Amino acid sequence: MGPVTGGGNLLARAVCRAGPACFPVVMATGIVSSALRQAGQPSLSAALLVIAVAVFVILLAGSAVRAVAFPASLRADLSRPDRAFTSFAFVASCGVLGDRLASGGYRLPAAMAAGAALAAWLGVTGLVPARLAVRRPPPRLADVNGTWYLWAVGTQSLAIAAVFLHDVGMLPAGPAALAAITAWSAGIALYLVITVLVAGRLLLVGVGPGDATNPYWVAMGAASIAVVAAAGILGIPGAPARAAITGLAVALWSVATVLIAPLATATAARYLRRPVRPRYRADMWTVVFPAGMYALAGLQLGTAARLPLAGHIGAVVVPCAAAAWTVTLIGLASSPFMSRQASQGRQRSRRATI
Repeated sequence: MGPVTGGGNLLARAVCRAGPACFPVVMATGIVSSALRQAGQPSLSAALLVIAVAVFVILLAGSAVRAVAFPASLRADLSRPDRAFTSFAFVASCGVLGDRLASGGYRLPAAMAAGAALAAWLGVTGLVPARLAVRRPPPRLADVNGTWYLWAVGTQSLAIAAVFLHDVGMLPAGPAALAAITAWSAGIALYLVITVLVAGRLLLVGVGPGDATNPYWVAMGAASIAVVAAAGILGIPGAPARAAITGLAVALWSVATVLIAPLATATAARYLRRPVRPRYRADMWTVVFPAGMYALAGLQLGTAARLPLAGHIGAVVVPCAAAAWTVTLIGLASSPFMSRQASQGRQRSRRATI
């Protein structure tokens, strides 16, 4: 009974940990799939799409079970300012996955993903700030971190959803442009507010030895997804304010480009200071996602704004993002949790054979 109980405990821990914070793996896989498709690698793109859909379904089921079996754990996450905004990772996953499905001709699943993204965004936007506002003690500046940018990312994913719903013929040009520009503008406003808060935290509090640094890459991803949304808006016939949207898209792409050096330097310094070999962490996907989004942003901006430099840089970053995705997946497969699951599976197989 011991091994069976251990396996049950392992499964219980896995379900308890399941939730919105796990969805960056879907975000990363879906966006790298889109970047590969844009770069002319349809087979690899299709393979990653299958993986993204499978992981999304598994995580969705695990999250649903967690909400029923461990409601206190879910409520605690929604009340923690350092984790609450990871809920928007589900929104972003729906938007990113829906966009890739739409580009592959899967109209109904794409529309379902867009509807789920909107419903989740409305729910989380109404719930998380309200819970944090009544939290005691109130959130501190030290609680602000890179995951807060997921609010902006999730909001921009709604703009992308409006664009792909128009592209597949499910939303007229006028309403699509209005919805996309509204979500895009709101996402930029959130990005600016969150940047002020994050800058205040870094300048006044700093990053402690136990604080995760990988989520700060989402700052680059949030700027990049705004570029992708802007490029999509420019593709809608009759979209207004094209010159302003183009100018802001180029500025945001420049911001994302400038952020690469300090983020890479901080990440490298963090790992070099550690005396042990780096191990897999779930927040590594928050580095892969910005890399894939930046690659796609460059490719799409190069076409939409007739900016060849952005297109060339995007093409160069695509294989880098795919390599980062592969390395992170290998890290996940070789992580202690996955190794324990495999060991439990082998033990059960041996007992069944005996």
